Amino acid sequence: MRLLVFAAVVMLSCPVFAQPIAPLAIDGRVACVQGMTGIGRPPSWKAIADPDALGGWAISETTGDTTDLHFPLCISTQTEALDIDATLRFKPISGTAARTAGIVLRAQNANDYYVVAANALDGSVRLYRMQGGRRAQLAVKDTPIATGQWHDLRVVLVGNDFRVSLDRTELFKATDRSLPLPGAVGVWSQSDSVVRFGSLVVGAPS
Repeated sequence: MRLLVFAAVVMLSCPVFAQPIAPLAIDGRVACVQGMTGIGRPPSWKAIADPDALGGWAISETTGDTTDLHFPLCISTQTEALDIDATLRFKPISGTAARTAGIVLRAQNANDYYVVAANALDGSVRLYRMQGGRRAQLAVKDTPIATGQWHDLRVVLVGNDFRVSLDRTELFKATDRSLPLPGAVGVWSQSDSVVRFGSLVVGAPS
């Protein structure tokens, strides 16, 4: 399994919540660090002009690789956290194998992190623990996710406890103790998903 590791993300991170927005695109350029878990072609994240995205720019992964174990990610080097309240605004566009948008949490590198992933193709939201580049599903909830519409995926992580919501409706709670370390945040895609990532807002849990 070939893995592309983002370079020293956690080491370069600024103090947690120094900025409430984890930058994805700035002035027409991708502002997060590209990487990948799994196999397939190298990731190709691009900034896309979108008047409904924060600052008028969204990002999207454009490889179109239908490989099942192809997980492009883009990590913000400006935010490192243990406990966090994160909301991703995303719009699924297309994809024949998946239509997935995910929030990466506590990332140590491209192989070791949590991810909460919303897939509009099969209508599900799943929590995974990625360890050594291998997925372990911790929780799942089936729910309609409309293609071509903006959605808000929210994750509150405190200690070992997760609360996951979509469009202001709580979907599930889960507990996992396998990654008790602070780490970086970012966004995550799957296979040939074409999704616009409009913003990633982070803060301290209330």
